[in-house]
Amino acid sequence: MNTFLSKISQLDSIQDVILLSDRGTPLYLSDPAGTQSNNIQVLLWHEILNELCRPKTLELIFTSGRYYLRNTELGYVIIGMNHDRNLPKIRAACDSTLHKLREPSLRKKILLKMLTDCNDQLKPNLIKELVPFADAEVAATLINLLQQERNFNPEVRAKLQLYICQALGHCQAYQAIRPLKTFLNDHESIPGAPFNVEIREAVRISIRQLQKAAPRPPTTPPPRPRPATPQPASVTPPLTNPEAPPTPQSTKRKEPTAAPKIDIPEVPKIIALVDEGKKDQAIALIMQLIEESAAQKDFTTADSLRNWLMTIDSMALIQIVRAAEIIQEEKIASINKDHLEVWKVLTEHLTEEEFSALYHAMTLKTYPAGEMLAKQGTFMAALFFINSGSVQIQAMQQNSSLPLKIKEAGEIIGAGTFFEASVWTINAKSLGTEVFQLSRNTLDNLREAHPSLESKLSHFCNNFESTSALVQKIRRNRRQLERKKLSGRLSFAVLDKAGNETGIVAKGHLLDISRGGVAFSIHSSQKKNAVNLFGRKLRVSINAGIATGLLIRAGVVRAVRDQDLIGNEYSLHLMFTTKLTGSEMQQALNANSKSV
Repeated sequence: MNTFLSKISQLDSIQDVILLSDRGTPLYLSDPAGTQSNNIQVLLWHEILNELCRPKTLELIFTSGRYYLRNTELGYVIIGMNHDRNLPKIRAACDSTLHKLREPSLRKKILLKMLTDCNDQLKPNLIKELVPFADAEVAATLINLLQQERNFNPEVRAKLQLYICQALGHCQAYQAIRPLKTFLNDHESIPGAPFNVEIREAVRISIRQLQKAAPRPPTTPPPRPRPATPQPASVTPPLTNPEAPPTPQSTKRKEPTAAPKIDIPEVPKIIALVDEGKKDQAIALIMQLIEESAAQKDFTTADSLRNWLMTIDSMALIQIVRAAEIIQEEKIASINKDHLEVWKVLTEHLTEEEFSALYHAMTLKTYPAGEMLAKQGTFMAALFFINSGSVQIQAMQQNSSLPLKIKEAGEIIGAGTFFEASVWTINAKSLGTEVFQLSRNTLDNLREAHPSLESKLSHFCNNFESTSALVQKIRRNRRQLERKKLSGRLSFAVLDKAGNETGIVAKGHLLDISRGGVAFSIHSSQKKNAVNLFGRKLRVSINAGIATGLLIRAGVVRAVRDQDLIGNEYSLHLMFTTKLTGSEMQQALNANSKSV
């Protein structure tokens, strides 16, 4: 939902976008920085809607522009425009997307995603909206949020703590009891810092609710002892044969400690200490090595040692936490001050830990003037963070390069290819630059430790002008073959590398067509299934209104993009291996109803 609303806010006519809950609280603000003005605006809209008896849709026209309001299952979408040129597009987007919010499971999924992505000021409002959906999945998200509470914005920390603790009491998830108790004990043990009475009471009430309502996790009952076989009194037990092979019990040995893939000479010594039962000495040595590795900026080794420490003794909590602190402190201290200044705005979107993890995961590269960072038509899932110098964005048209824009320090290029599977639609030519390069695999590896990083990074990249917007601004069409919009159905079969059908057949909805390719949408419950079609060969069958009935072409998927912005519809962009003739193109257009 954040993506849907943020993409609407990127249109050139948009002044502001708000999602207002039925309670009158904001769930999304296109300009979250203007807190005071936003609060006044939200109150005014809530009063206006109540006065008008909360209509389903509403359009208000003013001298300086207009507002379009649409009621949804999550509340009112309020869109302010300074002109109405994009109004038909906005209406169509709302019609095709927002009706899906009627499904409760999807609303829960969207609210959880919004809670993860939004800033701290909006989180209390979203937690309130999640209470009717409270279950184990909601509890897991809230527990994760509660464990990060020391990083909350001080202005809303107490409110956010209170709402999380209250909401957990409704989740009927037994696993929430321990985090609540830990939270309570941690704050009550801080000397000279009185704990908020309301929060303390909320924690205790939630724990009582969970203990009464939440089922305990099942435990495995101990195996029943087998009844002993009675021995006749006259039978003498057999004597032990000293030459007989030992019994399985006597040969059972403790498995040796597995050696991790860490290239340091102390690994055998640590393994020996653990196998000898000297676990404390092994842990002390690992802690020493973590300090040394972190001080030498060898964070890969330091992180591997910490993971090994958790494997050796998962209950050594003091050492595990301290190891994380040592590594994090050194990571933050090692960030180049010049880089920190360049990416100051990005640091405001990310937590300190997220920015540090991202910074140290990227690869620093220097490109001399004239060298290409990426070429149009190639696939390279990478983001380029420009630290210094500049990069020229170009489009190829009729075998010549067309300069579009100069990107400078503090800007990011490659988002279109990185967040949506696609080939590069532009050239990126260095004018002498130093960049950080982030690969798709690297970001995927950070997902477990920092689940919100990708969505925050995607949202930050929306601040930069997209390639398509640059092309529209200069009013030039990079496509050598004109595309025509059309609607209708098509079917497609997935082919193997040799061009043979794999047995995977599906249907889609036509979007547009040219002599060189076709775009169509498909439904997929998971984005990864759609993305897996990128680069694959397909054979499509399109109604052509001819004797044979179908126009059949093979091609390669060159892009997979979000279509409805919530995540169930995706567009595939197929480049034909053999172009359509002019008559074939016209037959396809005549046989399928055209869309405006």
